Amino acid sequence: MKKLFTMIRQGNFEEVQAIINKNPSLVNCVAGSTPKKDHGQSPLQVALKIGQTEIADYLIDCGADVNFMEAEDDDPGLRAPVLFDGITATIVSLCYEKFDVSDEALLIVKKMIAKGADVNSFTSNGLGTINWAILKAEQIIQHPNLYIRSQDKAREKLVSVLDLLINNGADYISWANRGYYPEPCPGPTSRSLFIDPILPENEFELSRIAILRDFLQEYFKSRNISF
Repeated sequence: MKKLFTMIRQGNFEEVQAIINKNPSLVNCVAGSTPKKDHGQSPLQVALKIGQTEIADYLIDCGADVNFMEAEDDDPGLRAPVLFDGITATIVSLCYEKFDVSDEALLIVKKMIAKGADVNSFTSNGLGTINWAILKAEQIIQHPNLYIRSQDKAREKLVSVLDLLINNGADYISWANRGYYPEPCPGPTSRSLFIDPILPENEFELSRIAILRDFLQEYFKSRNISF
C-alpha cells in the first residue's frame, strides 16, 4: 500500500497501473501515518493534491470513491471530500505557471460529478463546494498584481466550476445564506457580501473583496439566478 502512494507522488503512472492491476482493492485504500501530509487520505486525494491528473483519471476509472473524506480520527485538522481536491487543483494550480493542470483538473471534477460526487457536501469546517471554489479563486482574483497572467483564466475556471456545480444541483440559496468564512467564525453571509446592497457593517469586507463581488454579481446576472 505504501508503495502505491510513493508511486503516485513520483508520478509513476505505469507503476501505479501495475499495483492496481495486481490488487484492485487498493484503489480505495487509505494512507498510513507516513508521510504525515497524506495520512488518512485516499490515492485519488493524493493524486489530485499534487496535480497528477492522469493518475487521478485512471483511479476514477478503476472505481475510486468520488465521495471519500478522511475519517476524523485520521486527520483532526481540515478534512474535505475528494471533490474539493479536484476544485482546488482546477483553480489553485493557476498560481504556478509551470504546474498548471487546471484544464485537466476541470475534466476530473466533471468526471467525479458524473460518477456521483456530492455537490452539496461540506468540509469539516463548514464550507460548501460553491464557497470553496470562490475562496480558492479569491486568492488569485483579489491579487491582480501578484498573479498577472492568471487573471483571465482564474475567472474562466471559476465560471466553469460554478456552472458544473449549479447545473448538477449545488444549492446556491444555501450558499448565499451561510457564512462566507470557515467555522468557527463564518462571519457575514455570502448573500450580504456578494449579492445584497452594501450595508455599513460590511463596508470593510466589501472593499476588500470588491473585484470578486463585481465578478460574482455579473456571473449570477448572466445566468438569470435570483436570490
